[in-house]
Amino acid sequence: IILFIVVYLSTAGVETDRLNNKIKNRVNQINNSLDLDLKKIRFTLDPLKLKIYAKTKSTIVFSSKRTLSLEYIKSEFSISSLIKNKFSFSNIEVTTSSISLDDFISFVRLTNNKPQLFLLEKIVKKGHIIVNLSLNLDEDGNIKNDYEINGLVKNANIDFLNQSKIENINFNFNLKHDYYNFDDIKFKFENIKFNSEILEIKKKKNLFQVKGSVNNSQSNLDIRLLKLLNLNFKNLNLEEVKFLSTNNFTLEIDNKFKIKNIILNSDVNISRLKYKRPKIIQSYFLDINESILLEDHKLKINYKKNNLILNGKGKIQLDKELDEIKYFINKK
Repeated sequence: IILFIVVYLSTAGVETDRLNNKIKNRVNQINNSLDLDLKKIRFTLDPLKLKIYAKTKSTIVFSSKRTLSLEYIKSEFSISSLIKNKFSFSNIEVTTSSISLDDFISFVRLTNNKPQLFLLEKIVKKGHIIVNLSLNLDEDGNIKNDYEINGLVKNANIDFLNQSKIENINFNFNLKHDYYNFDDIKFKFENIKFNSEILEIKKKKNLFQVKGSVNNSQSNLDIRLLKLLNLNFKNLNLEEVKFLSTNNFTLEIDNKFKIKNIILNSDVNISRLKYKRPKIIQSYFLDINESILLEDHKLKINYKKNNLILNGKGKIQLDKELDEIKYFINKK
């Protein structure tokens, strides 16, 4: 009979709501702003590890007036803690359903009101998120630093305080203690479609060190992209730019979301660039067009410590004919 019970509990398990209050109380000890609406929980036994595994579906988490819908919660606890009436989780896994991104950020703010979350709540305008969370707890119920959070964001928009917008943001993420990894990133900025295979962020004290790559297909350049990157071309009046690029970069973001120490290395192919004739050109050449045209240019661009170095070659039209040109530019 004992063998049959052990086999049954190890395979089929039992479903009950008798421990729901204990689980709610334990969650409330971890964070007293949280409450749960739990369905029946299925328990299974691991006789070799002397542990019990619990899983429940369609759970609702409450915090103040906000709710969060969960696909399921899985957890484990030792048989000894149950016998001693010291009900204690050692591991918790949570998977959410698809949640509105602004609702998710607002919910997290209720439990952890950091200024970064306040800023995110202001600039994120739409999108959905799915989150998978795995964490381990110590005997006092504190979260250990070996937690892992992964998931995906779909069709998000960010509005930088009505100055510029990034739209159709999609990516996967994997977050660990002081390390954040994003991949398969796609977004659109001012009608330019960008993609990135990977983006890595490491936290060191009050700084976030960012490293990644971003590419775009053939597109028309919007000057607001250069302003967003703190690149200012006061003496270059661009009229028309068609380009594609591959870019590798590093930068730092402080706790006020200020971007600094940008290092950018780019390969850019410009199929067409048209800009207003500058005065310095007019001083050296006679009878040239009002607008200068560049075609089929290949450029190597390096940007570091407010110093822009550009090395390129291609075709240029100053009057009626197209000529070949090579150039090196160093701009502070």
